[in-house]
Amino acid sequence: MGKRRAKSPFEDKPVIDGLLEWMDAPEGEQSIAALDLVFDALAHAGVDAGQRKIVWADGKRLSIEQSAARIQAEHPGVARELIEDHVVGWIESCAPESCSEHQLEELDRLIEPWVDDYESTSRAGRK
Repeated sequence: MGKRRAKSPFEDKPVIDGLLEWMDAPEGEQSIAALDLVFDALAHAGVDAGQRKIVWADGKRLSIEQSAARIQAEHPGVARELIEDHVVGWIESCAPESCSEHQLEELDRLIEPWVDDYESTSRAGRK
């Protein structure tokens, strides 16, 4: 009797296969490139969640839309909607490593309605 090979956790997974196909497709490559642009542009930025502003390294305090416009001005070939989507993703993951559990909870409490409001107005504007 032959030895049975242990299955990789990545075998026979339609979700993973779909993700890999998407990543190799032009749409996926564009999204990944936009993600890199956004996270690089915001690498030294912070968030004032109470005022719903992204605080850029140069001190400018911009909204999601203004931040996306600033990034797109440097990369006009990248779709604005794609940039905005990744700016939102950055906001949702921007907590400094030094945050306490209480600070993280407070940040989440402020960011969630900010993102929800942005998404509801953004969707309404795209219709």
